[in-house]
Amino acid sequence: MTKISRKKSRKFLFQKLFSDTYWKNLESDFRDSFLIDSFRDNLDDKYLEEMEKLIKEKEPYLIELIKMYAPKFEPENMSLTYVIPIFIWATEMLYFSEEIPAKVSMNEAIEIAKVYWEDSAKKIVNWVLNKLYKEYDEIKEKLDNMEIKEKHSFFK
Repeated sequence: MTKISRKKSRKFLFQKLFSDTYWKNLESDFRDSFLIDSFRDNLDDKYLEEMEKLIKEKEPYLIELIKMYAPKFEPENMSLTYVIPIFIWATEMLYFSEEIPAKVSMNEAIEIAKVYWEDSAKKIVNWVLNKLYKEYDEIKEKLDNMEIKEKHSFFK
């Protein structure tokens, strides 16, 4: 049995979400066109399915969180290579059914930003995630009553 890799699953999720901003494709087509057999076997399908659904469902809240807790950044104007790792981390922390250590998730999100962009991405994503992490308890309290001002969507 092949060991499931959450790290590879996060990278796949990043690429799938990035792809979905330009072209809503079928999951099977995306997997077939992107993955080679040795990589496909390591994916955590349950994680991927739940996370993709949650990120797309909670996207307006995730955008609002960035606006509220990192006001110097406007998500709509940020590179997707910054936004998607932030979405992944925030979704794992706030909505995902399995508890994941915050620092592990944060390090993975920062690594994804660095792999798919430039070193400066690491600094921006790190800054936003640290701000959200410090305000985590407050965010959890406000989440249910959060008012969405604008509906913006990155994903088609």
